[in-house]
Amino acid sequence: MKIGMISYGLDRAPGGIGRYTLELSAALRDAGVSLITLQAGGHSADPATLVLRGSRLLPALMTLGQVQIALAAHRHDLDLVHDPTGSAPLGLTSARRVATIHDVIPFVYPDTSTRLDWLIYRLWLPLVARRLDTIITDSQQSRSDLIRYLALKPERVKIIPMAAAPHYRPVSRTIVEQTLARLGIRAPYLLFVGSLEVRKNLTRLFEAYARLRTWSRQWTLVVVGARKLRQSPLSATVRRLGLEPNIHVTGYVAEEDLPALYSGADLFVFPSLYEGFGLPPLEAMACGTPVVTSNVSSLPEVVGDAALTVDPYDVTALARAMERALTDATLRTDLRAKGLARAAQFTWERTARETLEVYRQALNSR
Repeated sequence: MKIGMISYGLDRAPGGIGRYTLELSAALRDAGVSLITLQAGGHSADPATLVLRGSRLLPALMTLGQVQIALAAHRHDLDLVHDPTGSAPLGLTSARRVATIHDVIPFVYPDTSTRLDWLIYRLWLPLVARRLDTIITDSQQSRSDLIRYLALKPERVKIIPMAAAPHYRPVSRTIVEQTLARLGIRAPYLLFVGSLEVRKNLTRLFEAYARLRTWSRQWTLVVVGARKLRQSPLSATVRRLGLEPNIHVTGYVAEEDLPALYSGADLFVFPSLYEGFGLPPLEAMACGTPVVTSNVSSLPEVVGDAALTVDPYDVTALARAMERALTDATLRTDLRAKGLARAAQFTWERTARETLEVYRQALNSR
């Protein structure tokens, strides 16, 4: 079995899809799969990487890239090509076709999507998805949404969850303190990790944090994500609530520093309105940090009974859950133990094994 894995966006700081691509590729190779990376643009000296020249940006990958992928599959006798980006640029290849579509956010939250998102999800995916042999997604919520919005046959959409990378584990106090000092973060603190966008529900998080501070002012709130706060409506909320000295926006933080940030936090709070999977709560649990998150979309599937889940639209409920998780010592011990056990159920070895079975089924289906 020779597999081509499309790699897009890994020449910049990887987001969730980039990390999925890296971890899945590594786990498949560990499982003995002959894997060739079809890299969108850039350069590579790796003999197992084929560069799709001129296809660094997504519109180019979806057009010029299709021709290059088809030629690469033919020249290297690939049995199957897997697109982990969800844009499925596989229309011309004669190899088997598998794509991972992680979510359908442009359908659920159209007002927050770009014009390119609209074109991909409204025009491109409904046409291309039907030509795929199999579609992988990360959760039951995403599977239901894909079937609903893209009119897909249920048997063609397989659920394979992601996992926290192996380096997400409890970190020693010494390393935590060194990392906090280097990043200019003071303890004790609450933590959020994610992109600064509307569906992450940061406005309500800030309002809940302001209510928490009427009870205790000891915790700062650390927000790890792209530094867009000053240019976004969130800055007005911070000023209105008088929280400017108490909210620390770090901007992008290197992957290797995140376990220390999770481990050092007294509480991880993730009140997102919609997630196709939601890796940050799982990463926090893998580091032994209590979690408060939303009771909507895929998040209850991810955390199970190992976190406090609340209505993300209810600021009072969110503030009360945060206070409870910070003050109830028995609950904190229970959440830590359950979180570590829950996170251990998700591994990239399992993800690779289940993905490999999808490949086999696709290859045997024709």
